[in-house]
Amino acid sequence: MPRLSPLTTLQIVLLSTLPVLTAGAAPAEAAADGGAAARPAGRSAVLFIGDGMGPAYVTATRVAKGGSAGRLHLDDFPYTALVRTWSATGPVTDSAAAATAYACGRKTVNGVLCEDATAVYGKRDGGRLESIARWAKRRGLRVGLVTTARVTHATPAAFYAVEDNRDQERAIARAAIDSGLDFILGGGRRFFAAEAPRVATDGWQPSDRDDLVAAARTRGWRVVMTGEELRKVTALSRPVLGLFDADHLPYEAPAPIAPRPAPTLRDMTRWAISVLRRSGRPFFLMVEGGRIDHAGHESWARTLVDETAAFDDAIGEATRLLDPKSTMILVTADHETGGLAINGYPEEKDGLFGTVPSDEGAAPHPVLTFAGGPGTREGPRGAPYGADDPRPTLFVDSAHTGVDVILYGWGAGAWQVRGTLDNTAVYVLLYDHLSGRASKRSELAGPRAAAGR
Repeated sequence: MPRLSPLTTLQIVLLSTLPVLTAGAAPAEAAADGGAAARPAGRSAVLFIGDGMGPAYVTATRVAKGGSAGRLHLDDFPYTALVRTWSATGPVTDSAAAATAYACGRKTVNGVLCEDATAVYGKRDGGRLESIARWAKRRGLRVGLVTTARVTHATPAAFYAVEDNRDQERAIARAAIDSGLDFILGGGRRFFAAEAPRVATDGWQPSDRDDLVAAARTRGWRVVMTGEELRKVTALSRPVLGLFDADHLPYEAPAPIAPRPAPTLRDMTRWAISVLRRSGRPFFLMVEGGRIDHAGHESWARTLVDETAAFDDAIGEATRLLDPKSTMILVTADHETGGLAINGYPEEKDGLFGTVPSDEGAAPHPVLTFAGGPGTREGPRGAPYGADDPRPTLFVDSAHTGVDVILYGWGAGAWQVRGTLDNTAVYVLLYDHLSGRASKRSELAGPRAAAGR
């Protein structure tokens, strides 16, 4: 291939006519701290959130599934950055505050959804914030949410609900059917049911026996309960509410261990992208691997690897189906869970789920451990792999940690994913991309990133 002149190369960058924007060197305007030239209209964006998926989760999944030299779909993303995850409460965030940073571009206190840091968790509302999902819908984009957790759980809820207490899931269910989004898929059917608790629970009063599934249908939602019902929906002629389990969706362990009546995350992602593309309009899609975090809280090493691998499969489906010239894909975690570590010097043939000898003849220790250990547990507590799943830990439930997580970028505008960013920068990148402009570098480093938007 003949060598291109500098002018020719610059023209390629500015016109965005080649996929070179998604792999290789960043465009020339990346060096400037001002806004770049406006991009064409019709941009779409997908945000993948691996709940609790710290850097060691990615490494462990890569090694467990393909050996030390293996590769994940994530490894093919050309741009990466570190993301600081602290909340207005302190150095360790919960999922509500982290999802609010991603969805709304503002720091808030732990436990609060789409309200600013003047909120007091469970006691007082703060200033209301508009999520990127509601903003995009207001601008005429198609908008959908997909999760393996309850649709009323903290991460998906931050994209459509405003609450000073993330545990108010009955109220969040009402917000879901009033959200105006094009589809919401996941679990949590019990919060839409007419069977009220016997005593008031997280704001759900025994007298509240409204059937929110029936109410959703009255408001025009098509409610689906199985993967088969979802597959029959081929267009967004009306909004779709997928409630595939009373609680969270089943873990994505191998079928002989955990049979799945519900669709997998890959199934839901493929369906979502297909109907969004078929609509002929630009879109915003959020996809959460919610059960990665749950496996981490339980210190279930094999299960968290399965969940992270399933999340990676969904990412691979997205990159296969979408156009990098017009679509930005961002992949990140809201926080790390449990302090997962890969220890000792295991040989390749031994894998990650065994033990390695300790120095000076001490008892062997697991290759995979969590920051709560070493210690003991009460038992497997329903782990998909039984007693072979849990790692030693001192805690009944492992906690979140405050370490940085990784942001991966692919597609249009992804060259801006580099360095160390604040978690609010994810919102800025999405907002600016969907608005048809590049972000100012100075707006990506600090928590004031979304001010004025």
